Amino acid sequence: MAKKRKEIQEVANQISRRMLFVGGLQISFGLILVGRLYQLQILHSDAYLKLSDKNQFDHRLVMAPRGRILDSKNRLLAGNSEVFELIVIPARAQNLQKLLSNIDMIIGLSQEEIKDIIDIAKNQPDFLEISIKSDLTQRELSHLAIRSAILEGVLFQKNFNRIYPQGKLLSHVTGYVSGITANEIEQNRNLRRLVGLKTGKAGLEKTLDESLRGIVGEERIEVNSRGKPVRFISDRTPKQGSDSQLTIDIDIQSYAVDRLKQGNSEQVELSDSAVQEAITKNDALKAHINIGETMILKDSKSRYVPPETGAVVLMDVETGGVVAMVSSPAYDPNLFAGRLSNRAWQNINDHPRVPLLNRVVAGLYSPGSTFKMAVYAAALEAGVISSDTSYICNGFFEFGDRNFYCWQEKGHGKVNGRQAIAQSCDVYFYQIALKTGIDRIQNMANRMGLGIITDVGIPGEKLGIIPNRQWKKNNRGTVWTPGETVIAGIGQGFVLTTPIQLAVMAARIGNGRKAVKAKLLSDHAKNSDEFQSLNISGTVLKEIQRSMRSVVAGGRGTARNYDLKGYGMAGKTGTVQVKRISKAERDEGIIDNTDRRWKDRDHALFVAYAPYEKPKYAISVIVEHGGSGSSMAAPIARDILKFALDRQSI
Repeated sequence: MAKKRKEIQEVANQISRRMLFVGGLQISFGLILVGRLYQLQILHSDAYLKLSDKNQFDHRLVMAPRGRILDSKNRLLAGNSEVFELIVIPARAQNLQKLLSNIDMIIGLSQEEIKDIIDIAKNQPDFLEISIKSDLTQRELSHLAIRSAILEGVLFQKNFNRIYPQGKLLSHVTGYVSGITANEIEQNRNLRRLVGLKTGKAGLEKTLDESLRGIVGEERIEVNSRGKPVRFISDRTPKQGSDSQLTIDIDIQSYAVDRLKQGNSEQVELSDSAVQEAITKNDALKAHINIGETMILKDSKSRYVPPETGAVVLMDVETGGVVAMVSSPAYDPNLFAGRLSNRAWQNINDHPRVPLLNRVVAGLYSPGSTFKMAVYAAALEAGVISSDTSYICNGFFEFGDRNFYCWQEKGHGKVNGRQAIAQSCDVYFYQIALKTGIDRIQNMANRMGLGIITDVGIPGEKLGIIPNRQWKKNNRGTVWTPGETVIAGIGQGFVLTTPIQLAVMAARIGNGRKAVKAKLLSDHAKNSDEFQSLNISGTVLKEIQRSMRSVVAGGRGTARNYDLKGYGMAGKTGTVQVKRISKAERDEGIIDNTDRRWKDRDHALFVAYAPYEKPKYAISVIVEHGGSGSSMAAPIARDILKFALDRQSI
């Protein structure tokens, strides 16, 4: 019995020891847990609160509306439309391919769009947002909201689409915006966080991108366990970009566009059966229709042809404000602001007349006879001739072993400087160019604005070439020759300028005092006091002005049929060969421009200012392969000047 009690006691003691051990473990774990909780909740509460916030909230940047671009009368050229955008965060989508298929069933996505989204997701961190569609309709938005249960990782956000209400009218001025590129992201990694951001890619949209873009806002989105938004908290409100007002007048711009495009041809109805048949057979017409062109013309030979190609610049001779800037053909910038299809891009990019080229600042052309004012002024300033100096033109100038021909086959007879400008006698300028020398000619041309970047504010502006002896040595590695001076005397050879430089030259001659610069922003054009002196003697300038007046007012002037009645105009024609004419061709008889292939026809140029007595506007017109400067470019310039001057009294 005693033995039995002893065994029971030992078992009880053993149990007590085990219970004590277990209790000790429990107490130890309890103390550890309490200590850890103290550490988490008291000692490191701030740090873990931040971590908790990151788990609970999505932090996002909110884009600001871009600033508007306005014309001189505050009419909208580039603005914004409020839209809803559908975006996805791949990290929150269990199966991106399946998610996109679900979205396709609801609102429709092309296979190309789905592929693009998947490619983007593969090439960037999965926590970055991707835009699926940037302009949801109300119907699409409601359908997506109803089916949100099967759309994990999808968010809706308010955004802004860039709109260009004038369409193609000012595409080369405003330029366009489009989605950020890989190169832009490489330069600024923060851009990855701005889903749907569009940056300026051309025109003023690119030049003024930083000020137009504004200041982004910030917000936190509280999400549930499935990544669905529960609450939006704004930490910083976005600030809209700055507006920019231009010197452009869209009424004058619109008239200038149509007048350049029509040239001397007759506009026909696009719906006419004969026109439709011509389009099916003519690749040039098809190419224009494919970029949204609606103007088709019938030329003097009754052929259906596309609108004219070229450029117009109209500017104020006092302020430098550019009133019209036309480059034709143009494109619709609205295409780039949305999701540009491959077909639309190919139609624009492969167009034979290059609508993406801003001919005003990046088109390089031999100035032809419009350059003769610089040559004449340089010769007068150097004292190698006077205004009375005369030469006899027999139709060619023999120099060395070569004949340099005048456009007037039988010659102009005896002409002085003013008559040579009026009649555009090449032989006169061959000879005074030789007397003056290329270095003096280059110096004068630069002072008139040729071969100088205008900094008008449009990206991609070309310098052009106004050569001298040093230029030839630096760029060709050879010595300048007298024969090259001869051909430069009529604005050909190495000489290349842009339409905006030619307009600046006309403006400086018309102004007569200041080295006027071209301006597109109205606040830059308000103060003409900033312009430096033109530094050309008044006597020389007066002779140049009178000579230009005789071009349109003289009995033998090359533009005598196109004076600006009621105002008076001073101008200069230019006709530039694009294909060298051989002696054999001259002997057989030069083929008329209208009978040549379009690409073999001469360029037509005209520069002018008006009114003659109190100049207000200067203009340059270039019609590519337009033929004669006197019959094609001069009437276009006259009509645009008249339209602009008539509007002053409205």
